Amino acid sequence: MKYLTVFHANLNYAFLEPPFYEDCIRASYETIIDTFRERCPEARYTFEASGYTVEQIAKLTPDVLEKLKDAIERGQCEFMGSPYAHPCLALFPEEDGRWANEFAMRTYEKYLGFRPESAWNPECTWMQYVPRTFRDVGFKYLTLDYESFKISTDKEYGWAERNRSKTMQWGGHLPYYDVDPDDPCLHKPFRDIVPGLSGMTRSDRLAGKSVGYFRGLMDLEEYLDNVRHWSGTKGEGALLILADDAEYTGTTGYFYIKHEGDYTRTFSRDDDAADKLEALVNGVMGLGQMITFKEACEMEPAGQPYFVEDQMAWHRVYVTAWGRTPEALRYDPQIALIRQEYKDALQEKAESDPAHKELVEKFWFHLTCAENSDGRWPPPPRKTCPFNREWVEAEIKAARAALEELKKAVGPVEASTEPPEPVPEEVPDVALDKLNHVQLQEALYAARHLYDDGDKDEAKAKLALVYDEYARRGIKNVLRPRLP
Repeated sequence: MKYLTVFHANLNYAFLEPPFYEDCIRASYETIIDTFRERCPEARYTFEASGYTVEQIAKLTPDVLEKLKDAIERGQCEFMGSPYAHPCLALFPEEDGRWANEFAMRTYEKYLGFRPESAWNPECTWMQYVPRTFRDVGFKYLTLDYESFKISTDKEYGWAERNRSKTMQWGGHLPYYDVDPDDPCLHKPFRDIVPGLSGMTRSDRLAGKSVGYFRGLMDLEEYLDNVRHWSGTKGEGALLILADDAEYTGTTGYFYIKHEGDYTRTFSRDDDAADKLEALVNGVMGLGQMITFKEACEMEPAGQPYFVEDQMAWHRVYVTAWGRTPEALRYDPQIALIRQEYKDALQEKAESDPAHKELVEKFWFHLTCAENSDGRWPPPPRKTCPFNREWVEAEIKAARAALEELKKAVGPVEASTEPPEPVPEEVPDVALDKLNHVQLQEALYAARHLYDDGDKDEAKAKLALVYDEYARRGIKNVLRPRLP
């Protein structure tokens, strides 16, 4: 069996303030890099960091950045990217997400010298457009959520595990369904989540257990027993055993706020972190080979499409866990007003003229930074950190200032009184076997629309192809329409 780990580094973290950035980088990120290089040279791993995080590492600890680059160049570490300022992408329009990912990619090019291929989707929040925001800027592989997928696609599983409350902030106390550890959706990648993008699932059944191990709530043998169980009996594919906050390897992170409401022990240094990590890695290496996320995503696929319902997120909650906090309810309407004013009055003219490119990008940068998730977290009864709130508020102010600069630069824009031309509906021109389930439904709708208002013979042919694709996916007892 092959195993993979993803250490998720985020200096935009709730309650992590700038005076403590360097200590967190050294206690956590440097410890991870050093431990793998010096003590576990045969093990490969994946280190993920947002654009903001990489920028701060470069400014505060350039020696740590050099160590990261060395690990990448030696092939021991795969670097994984994520949106620049850690937003929950499902809370904002697709256009915002694409910009957030593009700004991250530019940061990686500047400090690392390349655009990474793998991506981390913050909190695994989902709308059907979210994977496109990664694919469109060059990512090829994406972290996926096992529980969201199974709830959305397996009736019996969903009946046990589905969270039926959109106000619940954490689903960890909901019942778990008895899953077969040999489920290929745990061990094999999904192809073409959207065309050109593959991914592997993380599961709360094991991906976050490392937090308990590093905080002393679980000993190594118990941790390894959990890994053995979810490895299954076939020894095929790979298993994502660690996909959680890198800060827990080296510091206490956000742990005590989350579980005990104790604000006094955040991001305290753990001097035993290197020993704990070495023991974990050696234990896992005794069970199999440790590989990177990209390597896992290029293995034999699961053989079924990946689908998650809109607004789902990891930990068996909905995006409303982040989108309905008092801070989100305060900030998001402000951001929406700024965005709408830009789109109504300026976007077409500003973005069609290269002279305004710098200002346009300045506007989008600050707007998407204002969407950072940690300025909206945690929800009541916990308190948010004043610094995280002030950071978001400063970005909202900067976005509004950039909007005013654009108004002056672009000049008066006449509002159109004509309604927009309707966009013709067409069956997507990509192969149907590359569409996710929602897109396949849209293709069916478009073909029926063509039958009603267009070329009936062409529509019948397209309908037949769509229904053939349903059959190929094993969707049974689907009645084909009788068309005259």
